Amino acid sequence: MISARFLPVALALVALSVSACSSDTSSSAPSGAASTGNATKAIGPDGGTIEVGGAVVTFPKGSVSKETMITISVEDAAKVPDGFVSLSKLFKCEPSGTEFAQPVEMRMPFTDDGMGGTLFWSTGADPTFKNLGGRVEGTTMIATVQHFSAGFVGRKK
Repeated sequence: MISARFLPVALALVALSVSACSSDTSSSAPSGAASTGNATKAIGPDGGTIEVGGAVVTFPKGSVSKETMITISVEDAAKVPDGFVSLSKLFKCEPSGTEFAQPVEMRMPFTDDGMGGTLFWSTGADPTFKNLGGRVEGTTMIATVQHFSAGFVGRKK
């Protein structure tokens, strides 16, 4: 039983731990399992960042004109369409088709097999994946997008 003397300290610690929680809703698989999951966050005109599955999506100031609920989902590499060698998970960004006034930076983790790869991104009207290029920093592919849909790091077979 907590004595009356320590009750205020215990309540303060509980309050601090609750307030330290973020408003992001995200889930991920346990360590060692496939790293699938999602994160949802409100992004407004001041910009912001969402992180999930090792990916980082950065929205610069002015990329959206009003607060928008953004969801980034991570799916297993097996979801990458036929005709491609996948070097990363598939990242779905919603709401699909959302257009940005400023380019949004996508940073996707990938496994470099020494045979090259780029960022492939689908378009809202055309579900095929287009080569966006990108630059590599370690095991991260970095590119910008003007709209939301889905993408991955890989190469054509």
